[in-house]
Formats: sequence, structure tokens, C-alpha cells
Amino acid sequence: MALPTSSSSTPRSRRLVPRFKYNSLCLVASLLAIHFLYMAKVHNEFDSRLKDVVAATHLPPSHNGQREHDKRVSDSDRSISDMNKLKQISFPHGSFFFGANSHQVKIPKSQVFDPSLSWLPLQRKLLDDSDINVEVEKKRCASYNFGFPNATMPLRRRRLFYGALISDDSAEVIKATSMEQYNIFHTVSLIESNKTHNLTPRNWKYFGSEDASKKLSWLYQLFGSKTKVSMDYYIPSLEKGQGMDAMYLDYFQREGHVYRWKFNGMRPDDVAIIGDLDETYSRDFLRALQICDVPQFRPAQDCKAPKVIASTVVFESSPECTWKGRRWFHPDAVLGKCVDQIGDTKLHPPTKRNKWESHGMRLNGYGNYGNYSRYEADVLKPLNMTGQYPLWLPSEIRIEAGGVLVQKEDEWKSPTGYHFHNFFMSGEEVRYKYLTYGHPDGKAFEKPLRDLHGSGDLLLAVTCAEGNHTEKAERSFESLPGTSKPIYYLNEEARRARHSIWQDIVRKDAENATKNEVKAKVDPTPATDGNQEHKSLTSSKSHWDSSKSAVLGLASGYPRYVYEGFVGSLRATGFAGHIILAIAKDAPVDVVSYLGEQNVTMKYVEKAEKCTYNGTIGEQGKPIDMQKSSEWKCPKDYPDYKITWARFLYYRDWLNDCPSCTDGVMLTDVRDAFFQRDPFVTAVERNQVHPLMVFEESPETDTDHWLTDWPVSACRKHKLGKNPMLCSGSVMGSREGILDYIDVMEEEFKYWMERENCRIDNRGDDQSIHNYLYYTNRFKNAVSIPHRQGPIHVVGYQAARIFENATKEAENAGVGTSEIFIHDNNWKEWLPRKYGLINTNTGLIVNEDGTPSAQVHQVDRFGPLISKWENEMRKQGWPYNKDRGKESIGSSA
Repeated sequence: MALPTSSSSTPRSRRLVPRFKYNSLCLVASLLAIHFLYMAKVHNEFDSRLKDVVAATHLPPSHNGQREHDKRVSDSDRSISDMNKLKQISFPHGSFFFGANSHQVKIPKSQVFDPSLSWLPLQRKLLDDSDINVEVEKKRCASYNFGFPNATMPLRRRRLFYGALISDDSAEVIKATSMEQYNIFHTVSLIESNKTHNLTPRNWKYFGSEDASKKLSWLYQLFGSKTKVSMDYYIPSLEKGQGMDAMYLDYFQREGHVYRWKFNGMRPDDVAIIGDLDETYSRDFLRALQICDVPQFRPAQDCKAPKVIASTVVFESSPECTWKGRRWFHPDAVLGKCVDQIGDTKLHPPTKRNKWESHGMRLNGYGNYGNYSRYEADVLKPLNMTGQYPLWLPSEIRIEAGGVLVQKEDEWKSPTGYHFHNFFMSGEEVRYKYLTYGHPDGKAFEKPLRDLHGSGDLLLAVTCAEGNHTEKAERSFESLPGTSKPIYYLNEEARRARHSIWQDIVRKDAENATKNEVKAKVDPTPATDGNQEHKSLTSSKSHWDSSKSAVLGLASGYPRYVYEGFVGSLRATGFAGHIILAIAKDAPVDVVSYLGEQNVTMKYVEKAEKCTYNGTIGEQGKPIDMQKSSEWKCPKDYPDYKITWARFLYYRDWLNDCPSCTDGVMLTDVRDAFFQRDPFVTAVERNQVHPLMVFEESPETDTDHWLTDWPVSACRKHKLGKNPMLCSGSVMGSREGILDYIDVMEEEFKYWMERENCRIDNRGDDQSIHNYLYYTNRFKNAVSIPHRQGPIHVVGYQAARIFENATKEAENAGVGTSEIFIHDNNWKEWLPRKYGLINTNTGLIVNEDGTPSAQVHQVDRFGPLISKWENEMRKQGWPYNKDRGKESIGSSA
């Protein structure tokens, strides 16, 4: 039996690559107008071709059958040949192949089923809600702080069009989300690819075999007979090694949704919803989106910030394992008039993006992170337009800033969505995901499940399966606060069955770990596979496994681009360990969403109403009112400490909350730092694995500087003399070494707090204390790493001098400082060779031996000199961070 076939077929359409070529900023308005006429022609031509792509002829079963799941090898020649029988649209990044929707196929009698036959009476009551009851709808709208349509607004339900990627999602999770959505969506657009995010080949699950046909028949019926369900296919043309961040495959694959929605008749007044298949809005909220007066869905929407974002409760591997107080921030909904291919490009002119001009992510100033300054100046102004913003690609609906997060207006702030995370049916499926997803862990098949995923998701799920509920987890499904619970798991039998499966997975994983430990004791010599040296490095506690290491920082109150520079650059090195950052409790949605996608563990730090003691300033005896001082800000948890001291106490708390943070630890500033290599791998390679490592700043500065000399002299009556200045903003060591370091720092903080002559009105005196303790031998097993010779490069002093000189040169030359060193737009050579600080082929900042510095700290001291290069790195996903090829002084400036 082949895949279900369409009742009709149409001639195969030619491939079309729609593009929009932006010209330079000097284009006159007339040329822009001509260009938009061209764009309208392209869209019209594309629309006409699109209408031809209606039916799809499915294929006979594979001669070889479905291959073993664990082989993961795609028979690409056969797949591409078969795919070519479908209608297709091609882009620079790959091709989409469109199948039929569920209303165009005839499902064999033997495969017909009715999902509602398994519903319990309570579930049936909740799902049988097709009739519009005005009083019920009014109450529903009010519960989300939405208005109700007035007399001039017709009382009808909006049509909802849904899009999600599909891969190896379990039947369990699809049943859970589809029940919530049953007979609500007009269209469900699912897109499968033959490659994972990191371009690992995979077999088609829903194409080309008898088994695929049965799976498709099942999917077609699962969402209800009123919903058109389609399965379309994406074959990327990209290959590994092209310097493309893994998440771009996700962005590109989602582009196919708008064309499927277009096929199915989506209009500007319909609503687009983008999600992952394991997440969904609650049914109650979906009904609210259909009928309430949602401000983002009003006809006057300008498309600048059109998103309606779910406040989503997260279930980890089982409905009985739920985070307490932690929320996810998807799915996302947008009015059709703001959606690419659906809205009007004459009213919403196209923006610029970083891949082939119309794909990938929006450029800075063209809508990236909600910044439209350049779009308004370069696109709208020449057209004499204001107040209109570009249409949104499906990936932008998911990842870009611009909208409102909605939760229920009740005492619990009940969620409006559910995320069924890691609901797989075996440990192998979990590991395969983490081996090949957006930030792959190359050791996923070697680790116990509890050690996978840096943000602790699987650790929570494993401890929950073992019956150990920490303070971070709800005790059970029944204990969930609020009025929103997923309908599928209101069935207690379904909950027990899923939890039992997860417990079996955890039990088997523990048994395998025990067997491996016994085997290691009997035969401690690892098998030779070409990586023996690497394995020996990570198997000993005298060396660090990067995936079990942690980077901790205080990062409250920054815009998203700061986190993208810090977190994005670190993940781009291949670092799969823990990133633990403190952010503001009221951090913007786009910040929280981005950090969640990057597997960052977020901690919240609140400001105290006031610091709890006053004193005098050092040896000068000048009174200080700490409530008025700009230098003194204290956190709510530690009001006796200014935040520059309290951060160390937070670091200790977070490490103690992270039992899987077992190896290397870095404590670091965030705003003025980025990464170019994995710092823990670099430390191992340089044989710099020590319990505590402190890092020297430039030899041009020393501890005779006022920053250390004045505070230490005032408090301790001690002269440090001319020793290398040590930076307190970035410190590394083992877990045990760092905890010892914090204990010593706290002891000294208390000494300074108790003495008026030690209360210094200076936020930088943690560096004074840091240097004093090192040079009086108070730290245990501490090693000082010379400047530019380790995994952390403190560039501040030299950067500041370079910037000062550049400012003078720019004034004399009558040019901007940011352009003084960049010639012929060669942004990679952003510093002159005479400074010997960068690799001129990449722009990376280097150590003395010419290898890229793993972390670069105090980069803000370069001022605008580094801006162009750093912006390019952000846009391109830090492409040079992954290259660990030949690195030598010969290529440095």
C-alpha cells in the first residue's frame, strides 16, 4: 500500500526561486518604486504557480522497507527520485515538496478510526464545544483580559492555521497536543525533512513506504474531520561545514508553512500559529483567540509587534514531572495580514535578512529584536510611508521580538499553553535528539540521561521518576496550581501509563550505567577508536569534561543582543555544558525566549528596597548614605551586600543547586565578554586544569593602581606593591576549588562589612579584595595565568589605549572612530596589524601564540572599533568559533 493518493493530479510546476534584491542605500525613491512593482509581479507569478500545487501523487513502497532506526542513513538517491514526483518549490537553501491534504485523500477502510471513541465523559464535555454560547464566550474573554466583540463586530470564529515541523516525535506527544486542538484548526501544516538540524541524514518517517502510509492515515484523522492536515517535505541543499548555525535549518524548513497555508486559502483576517509539535495552546485559549477582541488581531494591526505568545507550563518526560514556577514561551500567533505570502507587500514592504537577502534572520535595524530604525529610514522613508512594518516569516513568528505574553487573569496566573518536553519512548530516542538537535552534544550516547541538557530538564525528569521531587518541581499532576490542565492527561490511566514508560526508561538507564561502572573497574583500559587521548582527558577528575562544566554570570537588565553575544558565542564553540545566568524577574519576553532556546538556566535576582547598613568611605572618614549612592545596589536575598559582592554568594547557591556541574566552573562578567573557543577544552589543551585559576591583566598595569591600592590600604593597612593586576570579573577552577574560593571571598567581605574604614563607595572593590587575598596567600591551590596565555584574555587595558589613540586619529582625519581602521569594507581586519591582537583572516582576538583567545573579557573598552566585526559575528552565528584547525601566530595581525 502506497501513501494515500490524491483524487486528482496536476502538471508538475517548474522550480521557482523567488528573491528580492536590495540595492544600496543611495537608491532613489523611483528605483525603489520600480523594485516594488517587480516584487508584486514576482509574488503574483508565484501565487499563480502556487495554485497549481494542489495534488500530490504518492509513491509505491520502498523495496528495502523502513531501515533500522539506529542506522539513521538516508537512501538519498531513491528519496530524491521519488520526491520529484511531487509538486515542488525551490530556494537557495533547499526544496519543498508538497503532498495532499487530508481532505483530498481517501483513507483505506482498514485504517479509519475515530479518536473520540477513547474519550472520557469529562474530556468529551470539554471537547464538544463547537456551539457558540455568548455568555460562556464573554466569561472566557474576560479571563484573559480580552474584550468581547461589540454589536458591530460579527460573532464568528476566526480561522486558525497551524504550522509545526515533524521528525521523530512520539505518538504519545502528538496525541496529547492534537486532542487539545481537536477540530479547531482550519489547517495543520506539518513539514518533515530528511536531515536533522545539524544536517545529520535521517530516514523519512512519513514518506515512501507502507508503514509511512499508515502513519499518515493516522495523522490525517487525529486532529478531527474539520481540519485539513497536510504532510509536506523539505530537502535542504546545504552541507556540513558551510559555517551555518544549526538553527538555520529550523528557520528555513518552517518557510514551507506559508505556502501550504496559501494553498488552503488563508486570508489576511485569519490567524497563523507557529509551534513545535510537542507544544500547544490550551483549548480554552484557542477558543478565546477565535472569538475575543484580541488587540493584536484588529484590522489596523501595523505588524510591528503582532505576536500573541503563550505562557506555557513545562512537563518533563511525564505528566507527573513538572517545573514549579517555570514557564515556556511558545506557541506564537500572528494575524494573517502580517504573514509572509498572505499580507500585502505594498502596505508592508519587504525587509532585509542575512541569508540570500530574503531568508534567515532580519538584519540589525531591519526588525531584528524589534529594532526597525534602518527599515524606517531606508525602506519606508523613500516610499513616503510611515507606521507599517514588514511581513513575518514563520521562523520570525517564533523567534523574533514583538508581541504580548498572555496568561489567565486569575490568582495563579494559569498557563495558556503546554509543553510536553522529551516525551520519547526510549532512552535511545532521547539521546539521538541531543546528538543531532540545534546545539548537539557529541557525547549524548555516552552520558547517563540525568547529565544530558545543560538546563537540568532531564535531571528533574530522572529524579521525578525516582520519586524524588525537589523544591523546583510540582509533586504531581494533581498538585498543579491553576485552572488549566491538558485535556489528554485528565485521563488518569493515560498519566499512569506514560509515567510508567518514563520510569522504565530511567530504570534501564541506571542499570546500564551500573554495568558500565563495573566494566570500567574490571577493564579500565578504554577501547582504541582514534580518540583515546581525548577520552583519557575527560575520564579523569584531574581533567574537565566540558559538557559537565558550567559558566555562571550575573546578567540582569540587558537587551537581547547582549545575551546573544555572550551565550550565542559560547554555544557556537560547541559548548554543551551548563550556562547559568541571573536575569531580571521582569526580563522582556524575547530575552527569556532566547535564553530558553539556548538551554540557559535562568535565575532571578531582585533589588532590595534598601541596603541594610550605612558607614563611612575608607580612610577619608567621609559619611556615606548607601541609599543615595549610585555605587551601592543590594539584592533582595543579600541586602547586607552590594551586588558586586553578592554575586559570589549567588554563584555558590547556583552551584549547590546544580549537582551535575561536576567539572570546570567559570565565574564571569557577561556584558563585556564573548567567546571564541570552549574555555574548558582550551584549559585541557593547554594543560591548565587547576583548582583555582586567576587571570593577569595587561603587564602595563599593576596592583599599585588606585583600584587596588587605595581600598586595601584603607581597610587592611597593607601595600600590595607592583604585582600583576588580577581580574576578578573572570575566574576559573574546579567545582571544589571555586566553592573554596567563594568561601574565602565571603569571609573577607564580612571583615570589610564590619569596619567603617573598609566600607568603600566603589563598585570595583571586589577586585581589590580578590588581589589582596591572592597576594597574601589566602586562596587554596591558586594559580595565576599570565596575560594572553590561558583560556581567558582580559583585553581591557590595551583596548582602552588603542581606542584613545584611534579617537585622536579619527579627529585628525575627520572620520568616524568606528571606520578609522576599516578599509575597503574589510571588517575582518578591524585592527591594524601593528597591535598584533587579531587574526586578520577572521578578526578573532588572539593569545600571544596566535591561537584564538577562548574568552575575551572587557571588549567594551574597544568602543565602536569592534562594533562592525562583532555585529557581523552575531549575524552569522559566530562562524569562526567552530574551526579548531591549524591555529598559529603566522595568521595573526
